[in-house]
Amino acid sequence: MPFREKYTITPRYLPQPSKRRPGLIAAPIRFLVAHDTGNPDSTALDNVAYYMRSKDVESASAHIFVDDKQIIECVPALTGKPEKAWHVLYNVPKDNGLYGVNANDAAIGIEYCFGRNIDAGLAYKKYLWVLAKCCFTFGLDPSRDVVGHFILDPKRKTDPVTGLAHSRRTYKKLLRDIVAEYKDCTAK
Repeated sequence: MPFREKYTITPRYLPQPSKRRPGLIAAPIRFLVAHDTGNPDSTALDNVAYYMRSKDVESASAHIFVDDKQIIECVPALTGKPEKAWHVLYNVPKDNGLYGVNANDAAIGIEYCFGRNIDAGLAYKKYLWVLAKCCFTFGLDPSRDVVGHFILDPKRKTDPVTGLAHSRRTYKKLLRDIVAEYKDCTAK
């Protein structure tokens, strides 16, 4: 069964080795982490450009950034052999409890861009599509294998709840909509 290709994913890989992209191959992908940038009004391109400029400053990254104009992959996930990205702290145990692995080792981190200069409706559609595509590509169940960053690290993080709230959407709605998008993109 094919997956409907609605959008283009643009690879714009961070240099490696660097603190943001060490170039380590990921373990088999077991789940997805839904993030938002936490930086209103920054686009996918803005975020990747910032990661490029600060490639050796901080060990924090994500695989994919999504806004209304682009889906940019800066650490290989869908457009190359999946690599590790540093998108969830190792010392939070919830990912191990839920999935038996650390998110950085076996999950794809996908960032939702939001804000006044971003068309929330289109950005959300693209975000749903890329989450559904990842589920399809890695053989994941869209109803079980997507988790918000705030669930894995509740003392420090609120994403993607904060970003979704900017367009009056909820995390529960996101989870339902991912399943619907998956079904739509895999229907004959």
